[in-house]
Amino acid sequence: MNKILVIAGHPDYKSSVANKAILNEFHQLVPSADIVYLDAEYPDFNIDVAREQKRLVEADTVVFEFPFWWYSAPSLMRRYFELVLSHGFAYGSTGTALHGKKVVFSFTAGAPETAYSPEGYQHFMMQQFIPQFRALSNLCGLEWQEPVISFGMMLLDPDDKEAAERFYAEVKSHADRLAKAVI
Repeated sequence: MNKILVIAGHPDYKSSVANKAILNEFHQLVPSADIVYLDAEYPDFNIDVAREQKRLVEADTVVFEFPFWWYSAPSLMRRYFELVLSHGFAYGSTGTALHGKKVVFSFTAGAPETAYSPEGYQHFMMQQFIPQFRALSNLCGLEWQEPVISFGMMLLDPDDKEAAERFYAEVKSHADRLAKAVI
């Protein structure tokens, strides 16, 4: 059986709308997935490295799920990468613990997809921001899977019924795509 581990890197899932909704929907589709909410377990950023490394070793597929902030992962997710994916464990001549495991990066972007173009206000395509995550995967010997990305997730107006319907349709689509990527 494919053991799926989701590392949820939103710094405040209680106040999250999109990422919380996506993980709730995903967990309904893949109830056997183990979801680790970093903000709940490590609000002080003092990550239990041994515990997290054990979780990774026991998984067949790892999902890193987070909102795309400042052209990268939020600070809590970055801290996880820095501490848990250490030399001698995840990379280096003896760092082979993650070799051959599938990895999926799942994230949301607040801006619409049109913003991520040379003509858009981000001036770069989203695919130009992805290499950092692929490099991390390559260094750790993880088997790269195409990321699952949803755009425009900050544009929800709760009083706009059509916008709400589009938002929840995208949440469902994201969760469906993620479930297909890990199963």
